Amino acid sequence: MTKTDTEMPIPGFTSGKYDFAELFASKPENVRTEIEKVPLGGAKAEKFSTRFCVITVVGHSDRDDTPGLTPDQRRASELKAATKRAESARDWVFQKIREMLVADGQTPPAGVANLKRTSLFTVACGAADLERANPSSEDDRKLNRRIEFLVTFFS
Repeated sequence: MTKTDTEMPIPGFTSGKYDFAELFASKPENVRTEIEKVPLGGAKAEKFSTRFCVITVVGHSDRDDTPGLTPDQRRASELKAATKRAESARDWVFQKIREMLVADGQTPPAGVANLKRTSLFTVACGAADLERANPSSEDDRKLNRRIEFLVTFFS
C-alpha cells in the first residue's frame, strides 16, 4: 500500500537566504508543529519494520532579474539557490530524524545514506514553478522562494 501523507509548501526565504533551520525558527508554533511531522514520518519508519518512508524535498527560487545575465546564467543562478534551499531542508530533516531516534533510545544513523527505511531526495526547480509569475513585492517573491516536502509511506 502506498499513501502520500504530506504535500507541504513552506514559503518565506528572503533573497540570498538558504538556511532552512532559520526559516523554520521564524514560523509560528502551529506551523512548526506541522513541519515537524515530516521528520516524524521518517523517524517512525526507521523505528518500525513494517513501514517505509520517502521524503522528497523540492527547492524553489524566485526569478533572477539581475541585469546583464544571459538566460542560461539566470537559470543557473535560480537552480543554485533552489539546490541550496533543498539541501539545507534535507539536512534539517535528517538531523531531526536523528534527534527523534536518540530521544526514543534508538541508535541514530551516521548519515543520510545510512537510513534503513527512509529515503531523502532533493529536487531543485529553480524558478520553473513560480507561485507569483510577476511578483510585485518582496512578499510575492518570498512565496516563490520556498521548500516543498512530499512525503510518501509504503507498508
